[in-house]
Amino acid sequence: MAEKKYAKNFITEDKMGPLPPEDLKSMEEQAKAGRTLDRTMMMGIQDSILPGAFFSGCEWLWELTGDGPVSIELPHTHDFDEIICFMGSKRENPRDLGGEIEFWMDGEPYTITKSCYIFIPRGVKHCPVVIKRIDTPIFMFEAGNNTAHFRIR
Repeated sequence: MAEKKYAKNFITEDKMGPLPPEDLKSMEEQAKAGRTLDRTMMMGIQDSILPGAFFSGCEWLWELTGDGPVSIELPHTHDFDEIICFMGSKRENPRDLGGEIEFWMDGEPYTITKSCYIFIPRGVKHCPVVIKRIDTPIFMFEAGNNTAHFRIR
């Protein structure tokens, strides 16, 4: 039986590869200080995985351990627009984030306590993402109108 025409367009495994070395180093340093973030990188897509695809990725943020917040994603810019969203998982009120996240854009911190989309215009410095509290799991999604995710510091 022949494979269906668009079967390759259904991505069910994470093929994005590991986090960048500088992100891994930052997470290791925080873990040494006793702060960790339990997270599951779900999957992502970009042109190198499926030719013609734009960049997108998602993950679950489960819980924090240790004292203090955990920072993910180092400050950077892109030469493309990006959206990032954080979604709460409370069935009775999914607009409640179920935690607190500090998101930096253009040197300004923004406190997030509700499910939201964030539009980041090309060239705008953004991050870090500082996870301050997780009461219930948080879903994180990002996408950009480019064929791959890359950073400009």
